[in-house]
Amino acid sequence: MTTDPRTRRTVAALREALRGLLVDRDLDSITVSEVCRVAGVRRTSFYTHHQGVGELLTAMLVEEMDQPLALPDTSQMSIPQLAEHFQETLVDAFRVITRDRAQFRAAFASSTSSHLRDALEANFARRLEIALVEWRGHGTALEVFDPVAVPFAAAGLAGSVQAWALSDRDDPVAWAESIRDQMPPWWPRPTAS
Repeated sequence: MTTDPRTRRTVAALREALRGLLVDRDLDSITVSEVCRVAGVRRTSFYTHHQGVGELLTAMLVEEMDQPLALPDTSQMSIPQLAEHFQETLVDAFRVITRDRAQFRAAFASSTSSHLRDALEANFARRLEIALVEWRGHGTALEVFDPVAVPFAAAGLAGSVQAWALSDRDDPVAWAESIRDQMPPWWPRPTAS
């Protein structure tokens, strides 16, 4: 996100307006004009940042979910510590999804749901690529064929986000543990305590 205060205010106003409109409307019935009117933003400003309402919601949700997935300096972490860190960030991401479940449901129920799914897959693929570099630096996951493993795991993770968002489950720790247990054998696990 940009550091320009005007841009930040505009984007925040658009997001807040969309959140408000989604309280009692489905995403497909909300127009750019309505979002702009509620936000007090011109349409040209909207289109400077997004191509449509679905893209606005996707950007908002992916950015919010991405924050807990940020990686610290992992150079001094062991494989079990890295695995534990990845697990903790996944739990935190599901907490964000739980908090914004209504918006995720609206996005997944819309005609533009593929945008959110694609953005989630791309986000997870980037993180998996980073994870594989880290794990290989520690001598593990050496046999993984990235062109297959990364999109396969990323699609599964994106699907798990959709399943969580559409469910009424409320235990992100158990959900994240279940995801970990379904990951391929090369996926490092935290050591048992």
